[in-house]
Amino acid sequence: MNLKLIVLIITLFVSSCSSENLVLTEISIEKNIKIKDSVSNEELESLINPYRNKIRSLAKVIGFSKESYSIRDSELESTLGNLIADVLFKKCDIEFKKINTVGLDFALFNFGGIRGTLNKGEVTQHDMFTIMPWKNTATVVRMKGEKVKELIDYINSENLAHPSSRINIVFDKKTIRRIKINDKDFDIKKDYYVLTSNFLQEGGDKMVFFENPIELYSLNLNLRDLLIEYIKEKKIVEAKLDNRIVRK
Repeated sequence: MNLKLIVLIITLFVSSCSSENLVLTEISIEKNIKIKDSVSNEELESLINPYRNKIRSLAKVIGFSKESYSIRDSELESTLGNLIADVLFKKCDIEFKKINTVGLDFALFNFGGIRGTLNKGEVTQHDMFTIMPWKNTATVVRMKGEKVKELIDYINSENLAHPSSRINIVFDKKTIRRIKINDKDFDIKKDYYVLTSNFLQEGGDKMVFFENPIELYSLNLNLRDLLIEYIKEKKIVEAKLDNRIVRK
């Protein structure tokens, strides 16, 4: 068996949890190592062991989900999106208040950033890597009310269940009927502190309203790690639809 081929296979497996796009440009074969059915080669074992330990840690159960939660179980909100956005808002609000006493107003993430379903039963770290495979970090932007209105128009036109927290919108077909942020009526003349990801803040998923904010804060917190931490703390995971964004 070729040692470099083994390295390549392991590297591709581990990198599958990354947000980077992998492009295989070259396979170089320099040396063959003969391996018997019962592997005892110390060099091979030292190569594989770190990844074996990583795989074992990913398989460890960290909590229990009461039901199966999906990003696709309603029109403008979802059980999984609500769970993720609420958890990230709560955890990041605590950290943000350490540098800004005002605190967060609401959170918005993107539908496309959620790539799996949280199934009923035991939850592992691997499940969370499947659901959120990216290395996105928590970012806070201070936005003018006019920009928040652009954000709401985006939700209206996209018609997807983008995960959100602390923002409530009622659409009557395509008309905006009511907007509340953190239980208060939306004021277009006010500035708002919004939690999102570094990817979206840079204009990803066409969310250009996050670009060039009044103030920008990087919390240096991996979003997936925050969710894993929450599940380890709570042990039991549950979520629900609550009509936070609806179209009548």
